[in-house]
Amino acid sequence: MFYVASQIRQNTNAVRSATAQTVHEHFAKWYHLVAADDELAQIVAKRLRDYGSLSEKERVRLVATFMAFLSYSQNAFLKWREGLLAPQLWRGWELVIMNLVCAPGGKTFWKERGYMFGDEFRRYVESDLMKREPHPDAKPMGAFSIGQSAT
Repeated sequence: MFYVASQIRQNTNAVRSATAQTVHEHFAKWYHLVAADDELAQIVAKRLRDYGSLSEKERVRLVATFMAFLSYSQNAFLKWREGLLAPQLWRGWELVIMNLVCAPGGKTFWKERGYMFGDEFRRYVESDLMKREPHPDAKPMGAFSIGQSAT
C-alpha cells in the first residue's frame, strides 16, 4: 500500500512539474513572438491603448496573436483549477492576463472575442479579473500604466 501511495505521489508531482513547464513554455513562446517582430510589438502596444484604431491588417495580426495568448491563458487557468498548476505560478500569469484585459484596448478586444472561450474561464475573466483594481505599477507589456498611480 505504501509503495502504491508513493508511486501515485511521485506521478502527481511529475504531472504538476510537466504542466508548469508546458504553461511556462507557451507563455514564453508568445512573448518571444511579440518581442522578435518590431511591427507586431508596435501593433500590440497600439492595441492596448486603442483597439479601434487598428487597420484591417493590424487587426488580423492582433487577433491571431491575442487569441493565442488567451488560449494559453485559458489552458493555464484550467490546469490551475484542476490542481495541476501551483497557485503561486498561476498568480503571476493571472496578473499578466489581468493587465492585458484591463487595458482600454484589452477590454474592447475581450468584449468582441470573449464569447469564444469556455464558460468558466469567461466568467472568471469578466467577474473577477476585470473587476479588480489593477496593481499601481501595472503596465501591460510595459507600454503604459493602467494602475492607480497612472492618475
